[in-house]
Order: sequence, then structure tokens, then C-alpha cells
Amino acid sequence: MSNTYRTFVRRLPAAFLAGLVIWLLLRPALDGGVSWLAQTLIRSFEYPKVTRLVPVNHRAEVRRADFRADSKIPAIPLTTVHFNTIVLLALYLALPRPFSRRQLERLFMGWVVLFLLQTVNLVAHVTFMYATAFGAWSTMHYSAFARNFWGYLQYFTDLPGQLSAPFLIWIGFDWDLFTQIVTLRSSTAPEKPGGGTKKIAPGGARRRKKKR
Repeated sequence: MSNTYRTFVRRLPAAFLAGLVIWLLLRPALDGGVSWLAQTLIRSFEYPKVTRLVPVNHRAEVRRADFRADSKIPAIPLTTVHFNTIVLLALYLALPRPFSRRQLERLFMGWVVLFLLQTVNLVAHVTFMYATAFGAWSTMHYSAFARNFWGYLQYFTDLPGQLSAPFLIWIGFDWDLFTQIVTLRSSTAPEKPGGGTKKIAPGGARRRKKKR
């Protein structure tokens, strides 16, 4: 295997632990950032603008201005939305020279893409809840096509999307290093001291010097 592969595998466990620690430290900021951007996207298509997503105890509480005062406030867990940040961080930190300028730029761009996908996932959760959880109101405001669309979007961004997105983003931005990791290095037989090899005569017999 290549040196890049050995370095990557050796550093991966420590990189995963480092990614976990970074995610735990940034968890409140991720809760607020994903909730704010998802709220902005939802309100962009609302009239009147009634949706507010408030992060409380790592859950996004869905507070609508048209809810009754005694209505139960639904909430969506935010941990399941952005936990895959750990995987992306671990993959980048396990690479050689993870704090070089090039790798930090790639990590930043990849993290931005992942953050947008996490926001789409939260938007799908909230909108699918609107489309299915409020009985006659949901039926009146969302067609069967809209309910199916948001349901499929929630599903694909939940399971396949959350699990595959960090790997696809990492491969896309670090294709050169990824190919070094997965490529087998061809092994060559070591040369004998002196760099030469003995010649073999046709038929497999060694040539003998004639005695004078």
C-alpha cells in the first residue's frame, strides 16, 4: 500500500476523536446556524411569514405565529441533522498535512457544502411536518404531490444523504489524495548487490568457460 494509505489509516482513530471533540464544542453554534438558515429559507416562500425555528436543548422548536397559545410546540432533534460533521472532520484530519493552507481551504469549502445539505434536511423535516401533521390544515395547504415530494426529500437527506455526504464531499475536494489512498503500489523484486543479474543460457543451462 502507499505511504498515504498507511498514514491515513494510522491517524484515523485519533482524527475521529478530534472531530468528535470539535463537533461537541461547536454544537451550540451549529444548532443556531442550521436553524437560522432553515428558517430563512422557509420564510422566503411563506406568506405571511409565520415560521420561527428556535434552538432549545439541541432541538429546533417550530414556533408559528398562528399557533394557539395552548398549542403543543413541535420540535426536531438537531443532533441527527449535523452529526455527520464528525465524519467530515475525521476524514480531513486523517490526511497528511491537514493544517496546510490547501487542506484548510478544502475543509472550509467542503464544510460549507455539508452545512447547506444539513439545512436542506432541516427544511425538509419542517415542511413535511407541515404537510402531514396538522390534519385538515395540511390537506388544504399541501397537495398529494407536495406531501410525497417533501417526504422523499426528508428520507433521502436523512439516511442516504447524511451517511454518504461527508464521503462524497471529501472525495470530491480531495480527489488527488483519495486516489493515492486507494491505489496499490506495485511491488518490484529487489536487485542483487552490484545491480547485476546472472545470464542464463538457452535451455536453462549456464554457460561454462572452456578449459584451455
